[in-house]
Amino acid sequence: MTYDTEPDRRDRGRRRARGMTAIIAAFVLALALAACGSDDDDSGSSSVSTSAGGSASAGVSKAKGELAKFTSPPTKIVISEPLKSAPPSGKTLVMLGTNDPNNVKLQKSLKSLAGLVNWKYEQVNYDPANPATFNQAVDTAITKHADYVAEAGIPLTPAVINKVKQGGAKWVLTSVHPAEVKDPVIVNANAYANDEQMGKVLADFFVADSDGKGNVLVEHVPAYPILGGFTDGFQARVKELCPDCKVKIQNITIPDLAAGKVPSVMVSALRKNPDANYMAFDVGPFANGVDSALGAAGLSNKVKIIGEAADESAISNLKSGRHTAWTGFDPVYSTYVMMDAMFRDALGMPIDQDKAGLQPTQILTKDNVGDTVGDDPTWGEPKDALDQFKQLWKLNQ
Repeated sequence: MTYDTEPDRRDRGRRRARGMTAIIAAFVLALALAACGSDDDDSGSSSVSTSAGGSASAGVSKAKGELAKFTSPPTKIVISEPLKSAPPSGKTLVMLGTNDPNNVKLQKSLKSLAGLVNWKYEQVNYDPANPATFNQAVDTAITKHADYVAEAGIPLTPAVINKVKQGGAKWVLTSVHPAEVKDPVIVNANAYANDEQMGKVLADFFVADSDGKGNVLVEHVPAYPILGGFTDGFQARVKELCPDCKVKIQNITIPDLAAGKVPSVMVSALRKNPDANYMAFDVGPFANGVDSALGAAGLSNKVKIIGEAADESAISNLKSGRHTAWTGFDPVYSTYVMMDAMFRDALGMPIDQDKAGLQPTQILTKDNVGDTVGDDPTWGEPKDALDQFKQLWKLNQ
């Protein structure tokens, strides 16, 4: 996932994009684009009315005030209540894994965390493009006598939820939408509300940076249900603060995403909306290749690139000045929240679902990304997040 123009790097980016889009094939539900005051047209895009009460200057001032809360690296984790005692040992955690790069990060972290308290960690891999293999993985997890079954991204059917319950285990989720957190589901880390928060933060930047006159073309893949949180939050905030701003959503189909056509679709949309001066993306990897496409079309300086959930490529482009702003996102943070929920469940403690669904973020620009990230090509804040969780878990005593 990179924005460099060398062919080998583009190829790597396309392979990663195809790996991520394979998850879509397993989705049985899709989120319809929730755009207040919008109408889909034949091109797959929608325009959003941003009429709002009050003056543009008042909206810009409010946006700057809200944005100020997210300009510095976060220093505190969201969850704050300590466990009543150290976690019990002897539990079994089974992760349902894929070869998606972010999923691999989750696997490594959960295995390490389980080892901290002498829990047995098992992993069962499945092919996200083949729903039958997911069901088989669930069956295998049950045969391993799992106490907890962890998975990321795939909405669960009632049948598969009940299958785990009948097997004596509980579900531990991250980035799943829709998802009802009730027995046997104990948590959904990095939930819809987290994407909504990042959408609002990025909207504050857009309104402030454009001085209340921005015109943005937003890439969106509706088939990723949880990403609706970003477009919902972004559009609602812009509508609230910026009467003169314009937002146009460009929906990306699964076939186009899988074929690596996002850059060409967005360039085509930009040609149809020549007044746009910003281009936004609803997840870092989906912006892969857009810089090359804009350059080939002679539009390199036409728009500012912004987005949510920066990946390594987005951070690199911020440092070089090719991109303007991204929100920080750390997939590994959700594993700390998942383990925290399992510990609380094992101890019979309540789980604060509102706090579990959020994680710290930051608006990243060229001015602060160097100090925030340094030589690390990823964003993970607070830097001592795991140590803070260990304090809550009474593992540093």
